[in-house]
Amino acid sequence: MPKKSRPNRKMKPVILVLCEGETEECYIDFLKQKYRLPIKIVSKIVGSKINTRLIRQYKKELAITNSENINCFLMYDADVQSVVDNLKTCEEKLLLSRPCIEVWFLAHTQRVPDKTISSEECVNLLKKENPWKDYKKGNLSFEQQELLWENRISASQNIKQEQNSDKPFSMMKDFIDLLEDSK
Repeated sequence: MPKKSRPNRKMKPVILVLCEGETEECYIDFLKQKYRLPIKIVSKIVGSKINTRLIRQYKKELAITNSENINCFLMYDADVQSVVDNLKTCEEKLLLSRPCIEVWFLAHTQRVPDKTISSEECVNLLKKENPWKDYKKGNLSFEQQELLWENRISASQNIKQEQNSDKPFSMMKDFIDLLEDSK
């Protein structure tokens, strides 16, 4: 009797996210749990200090084999141009949001205004929406997580992705697309 051959198992991609702060870390951790993917989060990397050597070091620590492909993302607010310029010198995929990550959260409930806004204005706009009234940076309530999950695909239609001006934008759609393709 011939042995049954097992189909080749496809390994899930290893994803490394270097991010700016607690809010980004909290959001990526939430996505990691929902998508059940191997995502490593390194938080509180100051944008002006990040460089190719440091990224290479984190990737090397994460790799199981030398041939392993690691998808690396740099997730930062795009409100400080010198930080953005420094990030652009790195070869990794950028996940920038202007003025802050909360603009991506706002896009889950409404079309984001097509005018320049500060981080404070963005958070105040977010707090006008349910369930964001009690929002605190670095923490996502169960209701907020559910809203982010349910509207993750439609959010990209409510915000620009180009970063050509000082207007709000977010590149988080690229990351969500990768996660959707990987599940």
